[in-house]
Amino acid sequence: MTDQGLDTIVAGVRCRDVLADLSEYVDGQLNAERVSALQEHLAACDRCAKFGGHVMNLLQSLRAGLAEPPALDSGSAARLRDRLAIITQPS
Repeated sequence: MTDQGLDTIVAGVRCRDVLADLSEYVDGQLNAERVSALQEHLAACDRCAKFGGHVMNLLQSLRAGLAEPPALDSGSAARLRDRLAIITQPS
């Protein structure tokens, strides 16, 4: 989008402001009034809906990839503890 396109107002909200709030929107950190305003904008603005959809999918994928790693099986955990014990012993 050009700067002029970012200043387009749809449903009372500028495209620039919608894009600035996407991360907080995905995280559920916006108040209900702001969420409603963004949803109205996204429903009426194809450019923001398309771009915002890509950004939201990317953020969700990144967050899923950064989630808690799977637990180690007991054998691997024991080997790791043994190796760490050897490495951390004072010289």
